[in-house]
Amino acid sequence: MKKEAMLYQKLDDKRVKCNVCAHRCVIRDKQRGICTTRLNEAGTLYTLIYGSLISRGSIDPIEKKPLYNYYPGHDIYSIASVGCNFHCTMCQNWSISQCFPNENGSKAICEEGEYKDNSYKLVQMTPSELIENIKQSGCELIAFTYNEPTIWHEYVMDVASLAKKANIKSVLVTNGFSTPEASDELVKVIDAANIDFKAFNDSFYKRVAKVKGLQPVLDTAKHWKSHGMHIEITNLIIPEENDNPIEIQNMCEWIVANLGPETPLHFSAYHPDYKMLNHSQTPITTLEKAFDIAHAAGLYYTYIGNVHSSKGNNTYCHKCNNILIERTGFTVSAINLDAENNCKNCGEPTFIKGIGKKRVGFWF
Repeated sequence: MKKEAMLYQKLDDKRVKCNVCAHRCVIRDKQRGICTTRLNEAGTLYTLIYGSLISRGSIDPIEKKPLYNYYPGHDIYSIASVGCNFHCTMCQNWSISQCFPNENGSKAICEEGEYKDNSYKLVQMTPSELIENIKQSGCELIAFTYNEPTIWHEYVMDVASLAKKANIKSVLVTNGFSTPEASDELVKVIDAANIDFKAFNDSFYKRVAKVKGLQPVLDTAKHWKSHGMHIEITNLIIPEENDNPIEIQNMCEWIVANLGPETPLHFSAYHPDYKMLNHSQTPITTLEKAFDIAHAAGLYYTYIGNVHSSKGNNTYCHKCNNILIERTGFTVSAINLDAENNCKNCGEPTFIKGIGKKRVGFWF
């Protein structure tokens, strides 16, 4: 639904400047920002997706986000809207991220893919209605995921504020292309985030993601971590694009130095999709080499996703190498932590937050 936006400035000639993401779009009257979800009408900026969801929500394992060191074994209530401030040629959620809302946020309009030449109705849900659905589901966490949640700022803030009062944890799965102003608000209500590092060079961000560079993402990660958010990082490795071992090492060393060695890093395999179909799937050997680089750089918790590998699914104690959390796929089969979430074998702190419970796992 349509609602006046937060974090914008009025300029001359009915122009506005949006300060929700690092594009800081200057938008002329009757035009939209890069994300396609924010519209200027006569000098007033509106979000078109406040309370506009692609479905009533789904229940996922939290490991699917992926978050492996935050409430492992829990279910998480997942919601999404449409639109994104990135236009990645390899996007694996492009069927919703590259759609855009109509002018009242009631429908999604798609110009390519399975919804091409069609539109579909978006579910309208107030924050209080959503919180009630989460309570009825039995979940204790909510994820803003699948499309980019930072462009959904107004709704995320209102939902997460109510969630906090209801003892429901809020999670962002995000590209991290935020601003300090938006981050200052988000850290008050968001508990955890998985931030996607597309690559560790500006060239990739400009060429593939169509944005100005990596620095805003790094700034966001540092800002959120310094304010107490639980942070995990995902890096989708694409052959011949961002698989250079030196680049991976530089990224790992940056994470250790700026976010801390306890920050989990997920290396994810690429499957050809969207507009990057000429690249092959990421070899397991590439992912396992990245895994070894991360450990050598001093990261405690490294994972491999989207493939079956002998490495990178379980969580190990960084001191004694005892299995802390054993997994089969996204299913947690054993948790070897004491009451304070320390390693049962040696007593070392693990930096893992929350203890798992049996999942219910169903779709609405």
